[in-house]
Amino acid sequence: MLPRRFSRQFTLFIPISALLIALGILSVRTAPSKVSPTSRSEITIRKPVLAPTKPVDWNQPVNIIPTGNQLSIPLACTQGDEYLLIINNLERAPHRTQKIQLSTVSDSSEKTPTGCYFQNTQTLPRTTHSSPQAVTTQQIRRSRKKSESNSNPKPPAKKRSFYLFVTDGSLSDRNQYTRITGQLIQHSDRVAIYLDEQQKTSELTPGLVEGILETLEHQVLDKITNRCGPIRDIDEDGRFTILLSPWLSKLQGGKTSINGFVRPSDFRKTVSEPFSNHCDMLYLNSTLKSGQELLDLLSHEVTHAAVSSLRAVHSNSPAGPLMDEEDWLNEGIAHIMEPGYTNRDYRISEFYRKPEAYPLVIPDYYRAQLWRNHGCRGAVNLFLDWCNQLETTQRFPYRFTHHPLTGTPKIEQLTARPFPELFRLWSLNLAQQTLWTDNRENSDRDRPTWHCGKFLLTGPAFHTWDLSHEPGTSLNIASTASGFLHLKRDSSQSENIIIKVNGFSKMQLTLLKMPQCDNRLSLTVKQLIPSTNDISATEFLDVRLTCQHPARSLVETISLEFSGAYLSRTSRQPRRFQTANLNSSLTSQSGNWEVANEGTHQEGGVQVTDFLIRIPRTTLQKQAEADCLTFKTVVQTEIQTRIAMQTDFKLPPHAIPRLTEASKPPKN
Repeated sequence: MLPRRFSRQFTLFIPISALLIALGILSVRTAPSKVSPTSRSEITIRKPVLAPTKPVDWNQPVNIIPTGNQLSIPLACTQGDEYLLIINNLERAPHRTQKIQLSTVSDSSEKTPTGCYFQNTQTLPRTTHSSPQAVTTQQIRRSRKKSESNSNPKPPAKKRSFYLFVTDGSLSDRNQYTRITGQLIQHSDRVAIYLDEQQKTSELTPGLVEGILETLEHQVLDKITNRCGPIRDIDEDGRFTILLSPWLSKLQGGKTSINGFVRPSDFRKTVSEPFSNHCDMLYLNSTLKSGQELLDLLSHEVTHAAVSSLRAVHSNSPAGPLMDEEDWLNEGIAHIMEPGYTNRDYRISEFYRKPEAYPLVIPDYYRAQLWRNHGCRGAVNLFLDWCNQLETTQRFPYRFTHHPLTGTPKIEQLTARPFPELFRLWSLNLAQQTLWTDNRENSDRDRPTWHCGKFLLTGPAFHTWDLSHEPGTSLNIASTASGFLHLKRDSSQSENIIIKVNGFSKMQLTLLKMPQCDNRLSLTVKQLIPSTNDISATEFLDVRLTCQHPARSLVETISLEFSGAYLSRTSRQPRRFQTANLNSSLTSQSGNWEVANEGTHQEGGVQVTDFLIRIPRTTLQKQAEADCLTFKTVVQTEIQTRIAMQTDFKLPPHAIPRLTEASKPPKN
């Protein structure tokens, strides 16, 4: 409420303001717009006016800029033309999945879009930064000098107590934490390893403790310090602390098992116990083994420690502490610091299987109920790795960890691009992983770039919309996720069509004309119905995989894996079969997986190869958490290039109960 002494002046101000606003509206209608930071309030009261669109090059990606949720897109379809429609959901809030509905109308006369206009997509140049943005330079220097001066630290404590969140309750409830006593079992100049006292050292995998020490000292600590920044000595004991505990196999009340983690609050002295241990540390599962997986895991978790340490530097500054890094970015930067693929190959594979289902931007995985969602983790790994490759100086990790912001504002400043533009370009880059296969083979011809760890990567899966036989289609897109819709038509039809779109408010559309070629693949999987006398049906599930591929090409490799958002790497059980080594029929009765090549025949100018796959039902019984079985193929073309594709097979709901029924003794 205004003070009384201002009421008279305010009463006189109202008619004067109304007159000025009327003059302003008149000037806006008659004069050209001049946009400046001081005129933003005028812009908000104007109706949008669409300037005439410039001619677009349809051989380049085209932005479809909507002015509403209802669009009509005229599409020129000459013989053989195919398009890829990329549908992005720019809604940032988790669990805001949106549905887009599309239909077709044949109209060769309509050439003007309604509810939208077109622009060619601007390419994103690679950036160069002469010096990283180090906002905590003085604090980091002090931390580094302190670490160097403490080259001969005191012997570590024989016992230490740690608090660990172990239930499925609220993170802010201190009753959900348990106190663990750790016994010192090994240490070096920079590392101290403690073991949960409920476990004996004889129960650990032989060589694990030595492997942790050697890996940290010689392969991880210096690398992460140089590329990301040093880890602050929070407890001033001169060493980085490791806690080995079997609790990591039974977190969330026994529902979750993880290999390791870092808790950012441990690096903040201002946070009280049990929410912080006031220690520079990481937690490791005591069931781990030495090897590449341990190296990737330690590289990942020590990166988390460096990020948490740098974010906590300002804890006592007048400006206040920095916010913890948002979860999606924290996981993304840790993934790109991994030297191998054991911690990310299956996550990328899961994301590629169903990219429209997995959000990218998730500030808090746990509160969004997406913790340990491997598809989401695969998305951010690919996104941040792409951002890293855009920078020619190879200083992206350092600039990232030292930047004071978090979330999308941080990415916008690091790349000098608005997030919507960046997201569009990234989705185009993803599409190219599937489309342009000619360039996906590296110098080693035996290892194409889509071989990632144990998994075969084929790029994001496309949904195919046959415009000649399907009048409409729809797709659900998760927040900050992308759906890829392949538009194809019979080559005999060449008239123009209208694509009707019923979309949503934060929809982003990009249309890409696919290069004309005969190298399109098609995969279908069908379950074989056994005869009533087939005894093997109680022990096996038989399916037929049909691959339609170009003339004079060869199906080279078949890959199978169980899939699901929360399925572990081990449970996915990826398998590869080289077709040259396959029999022509199924012969095995030993309970093993088997693939047979039924042969190839010509059909409509292309080749069709059928494969029989026999799956033991005992294997399915162990895969209750799997959503489906994913099939992938690699095809070698006549000109020695390789193309790949994937498809999902939904596991039949009665595949497992039938095994139980078959094991029952017959009734007399």
